[in-house]
This record gives sequence, structure tokens and C-alpha cells, in this order.
Amino acid sequence: MKRHTFILFLFFLFANSFAQKTSLKPTQKPKTSLTYFRTIDFFDKEDSTKNYGIVYHPNAPAKSLLILLTAFGESPPMAEVESNIPAIAATKGMLTVILSNNEGNLSFQIDANAMHYLDSMIPILLNKYNIPNDNFYLGGFSLGGSSVVKYVQHCNVFDIKQKPKAVFAIDPPLDFNRLYHVYDRWLTDTSTYYMNKLQYKLFIDKMQTYFRGDVSTAYQNYLKLSPYCYEDKDNIGARLFEKMPISIYCEPDFSWAISEKHWNAYDLNVLDNISFINELQKLGNKNAQLILTQNKGKRKIINQKHLHSWSIADANEVVNWLLKY
Repeated sequence: MKRHTFILFLFFLFANSFAQKTSLKPTQKPKTSLTYFRTIDFFDKEDSTKNYGIVYHPNAPAKSLLILLTAFGESPPMAEVESNIPAIAATKGMLTVILSNNEGNLSFQIDANAMHYLDSMIPILLNKYNIPNDNFYLGGFSLGGSSVVKYVQHCNVFDIKQKPKAVFAIDPPLDFNRLYHVYDRWLTDTSTYYMNKLQYKLFIDKMQTYFRGDVSTAYQNYLKLSPYCYEDKDNIGARLFEKMPISIYCEPDFSWAISEKHWNAYDLNVLDNISFINELQKLGNKNAQLILTQNKGKRKIINQKHLHSWSIADANEVVNWLLKY
């Protein structure tokens, strides 16, 4: 119990303090590779814990922009440790921004604020970094991946012209009706496998605020406002996504999930993602794919195996797939 609590405390402490430290010194370029360099760019001069990005610049003029969105509670510096996608993308001419939300690391990235924030930031980033022809892509991990899916739907609903050319998501929760039941069960479970009660309660509170109630009082909102919901017979999530190219990564190691976490299949996001990609393909999206990985999941910061990790997505594979579009 103490170990789980300490890891959760370290997670949130690291997420908030790391970003704050960057304001103490001017950003300096580290040792430059042959093909890219790194900066930290702040879009809010008054608060360095939010509204900023870690930017990987190609040494040559950038050909496109890749925006990466992080998990709930995860700062851009943490995501940078967990994935080498930014470095690989930069070596192939893509300027990459690991973007913080304007509400900080604990923002609920599928809500209206998150969508409007992307609406405002994408033109700023395209202009600031001189991206030709407004070529940009979106990618994200966990709730950041949920936000990627939601933003594509948002663009289609509001007829936003500046859309990504393609998107990817790493193990995103999409069906928040399912997810609410999972977190509610974890919150009330007294076994030592479900001890991160602060995290569970915080996320449930976020869901209740966004969906305007719990799954019993606001059931229809969970069906219609989730990026995808299996129980939604109108299939709104898949229909709103339309024909956007998307690649989703999951690692369904059920043996590990049972032995290490006491998770069942219902606890894993892979159920959402199999169903979502299946519906997209049935609707004629020929560029929707689900990639199931094996033995890649690892949290690098704590050096532990974990299915829900940035590492399940091979960086070269991700970038090469994006550049097809």
C-alpha cells in the first residue's frame, strides 16, 4: 500500500515540479545531434506549469508539425522520458511539440476547454514554426489519445478547416461509460491491487463534471459525449470521426494483467479500441488500423513493465505511418 501511494505521490509531484523548474533558467539547447535540437517554449509567461511545449526542431526547415498530447497527470517532461517519438520525428523533418494544456497536467482533455485550446493553439504553432501548407498531425497517449479522437470529431462537427492529416493514439480510453464503471469498482475495492484512491476519485470527479453526473443520472451523456461508446446504438463516435486516417496501439497482455494487477478484459482500453476501429472500417474508413503489440510496455521513469505505456508504440513505425499522409 505504501509503495503504491508513494509512486502516485511521486507521479504528481514530478509532473508539476518539473515544469516549474524550467522557468528558473533560460532554455538552452543541449548537445545538438546532426539532425535536430530541443527547446522549451512557453505560451503563458506568467505560469510555467501549463500552456507550454517541449519542442524538437529539425535543423533544416520543418516540413510538418506533430503535436503530442499527454496522459492525465503527465507533464511534457515526463512524456519526453517515456517516448522517443519526438526525436525520431524531428530526424525526419517533423517539428514536434509535446504540448501542455492551458489548465495544466490534470486537465480533462476531452472537454470543451481542451477542444477550444487546440483550436487556438494549432494556428499559433503552425505560424510560429513556419510549417508549410499547414501540414500537421496529432498523437497522444492515454487521455491524450482520447483527446486526439475527440478533436477529430470536434473538427467535423464544427466544420473546422485546419484538420490534421492523420492521427495516432496509444491505448486511449474511448468508452467513458465503461471507464466510469471500472474506476468506480477500483475506488471501492479494498484489496492491495487498487490503492491509488486519490487518482480514482479525482478522475471520477472529472467525469462527473464533464458528463454532468454519474453513469446512472447522465447515462445518455456518457453514450453521446464519449469519443466512442459501445452501447450507443447510433454509433455517433465512429460516424463523427469520418475518414480520418488513424492508428491505435494497444498491448493486451492478459496474463500480466491478471497476475500483476488483477485486471479483467473489461478493465483494459483494448476493448474500446477494437470496437472503435471495427466500426470505422465498417463505415468505409480504409485508413483505420489497430496495432496489437507484445512485450513492449514499460514505464521508463520507474523502470517497470506496464501495458499502458508510451513504449508500446514503435517510434519509427509511428512516424513512417504518419508520413504516408
